[in-house]
Amino acid sequence: MDDGAPDLQSALETLQLLYDDGITTVVGTPHLNASSPTGKRRARADQAWPGLVERVNDGLPELKLHRGYEIQLDTPDLDLSDPELRLAGSRFALVEFLAFTVPTRSAEVLGRIGTGGYVPVVAHPERYWGYDRGLSVVREWRAAGALLQLNAGSLLGEYGDNVKMIAHRFLLEGFVDVIASDNHARPSRCLSLRAAWDYLVARGLRAEAELLLSTNPMRVLRDETPLEVGPVEFQGGLLSRLVRVLKREK
Repeated sequence: MDDGAPDLQSALETLQLLYDDGITTVVGTPHLNASSPTGKRRARADQAWPGLVERVNDGLPELKLHRGYEIQLDTPDLDLSDPELRLAGSRFALVEFLAFTVPTRSAEVLGRIGTGGYVPVVAHPERYWGYDRGLSVVREWRAAGALLQLNAGSLLGEYGDNVKMIAHRFLLEGFVDVIASDNHARPSRCLSLRAAWDYLVARGLRAEAELLLSTNPMRVLRDETPLEVGPVEFQGGLLSRLVRVLKREK
């Protein structure tokens, strides 16, 4: 599940890279505001999508494309009755909070999405600031029925050591359901998921890599509840020891 690229050529190059790395299904998730679900951003996406599908069908016919959005919750009310707002038309919707901050009553907002019959998938939660040591608000999100989608680049240190540590803590706590690329077709970002796969497999976590990078993303697209990943135990290394210290002190 990936963010929108800035132009058609960037999108095609990124899709080719993903396909070369073994990825056969991609959900395009350009940004959208909950307060303006039918505004200019939506119109641009609607205009660009048919051309992208045509080019992919010509050049990469085995690659499946689905639509979705990464919806910024700039208002607590999100109407998801339009299936195009959801991931591949499923009941799952990719959402994010404003300005990488955790707002007050965030769990209530996510719970409200759930009472509407939909499932919020919180994008890149490891990049937010304002958590307490025990990650209590994340536990509230989980209790409200939210899923969590980690950025592959966060796991690899793309956003700095602090975000990397939080990403590992989230995995150790068993909070993460999906890992996605979130690359925006920018060369400075982790463009694919192969590096995250290799990172996990090299640490003896092939089963967890399968769940996070293949099984659960596909279950979301099939409108099926993801399987529980559980705590992901990293062995050895200073980072692993620091994450465990933080967990003990929660």
